[in-house]
Amino acid sequence: MRKSLCYALIFAATLTAHAYQSAQKSQSNQNSQSESMDCTDSDKPITTHDYTAAPADIVQPHHLELTRPFDTSAKLKLHICRADLRVNIQPDSSQIKLTVLLNSESGSYNIANYIKTIRIQPDKGVIQLNFPKGAHATVTVTLPMGLNSDNEINLGYGNLNFNAAGSAGHREFNVGMGQMDLLLDKDKSYAKMAVNIGLGTLHDHRPGGSDGHVNVTKVYPGTGAGSLEINVGMGILDIRND
Repeated sequence: MRKSLCYALIFAATLTAHAYQSAQKSQSNQNSQSESMDCTDSDKPITTHDYTAAPADIVQPHHLELTRPFDTSAKLKLHICRADLRVNIQPDSSQIKLTVLLNSESGSYNIANYIKTIRIQPDKGVIQLNFPKGAHATVTVTLPMGLNSDNEINLGYGNLNFNAAGSAGHREFNVGMGQMDLLLDKDKSYAKMAVNIGLGTLHDHRPGGSDGHVNVTKVYPGTGAGSLEINVGMGILDIRND
């Protein structure tokens, strides 16, 4: 398949997954979303890098690791083009930790070449990493997600793992193409959870859960705090109780 066609299909599927809420979103929000999910230049090293390394940062060709102060009520925007992504929750933490690893097949790829933005303050953070497929990147983000936090997680291609236990606030996950594994503390992980899949499959392994295929839209009430919004353009969403 031609690369341009692949990107077009992913973007179209993501829009399909968002169709139910399009009337509520402003045009500026739609433009921002499309830009954050744009992976068309991911095969090329980034020429402009918005990242200043701190003395304690580990910056190696195949290993990046850093921590920054981060409030439980902070706002996070995380945009990853191609990677396997894991989001971990530490409810009592006062910092965010970012770890990136490239595997042994990554060859001459250098993490630093694909850092677009790492800009983190205690009340807000923006992380943008645009890896090519050949980099075989694994990204792990560990942070608190408190009641008043606002989190937007975008993954263009790859697999995403999120254990929602201990998290709250607004949590939005957008996967262009891939699989998301969502672990929940039963219905205590949210007050409301909305699931949208454009072209793919929902597997709800919880007691009483029901599966769905192609253009899936479901809303689940819960007994917890905050909202969960899961959008998968093309792929699979697995939901399980932790």
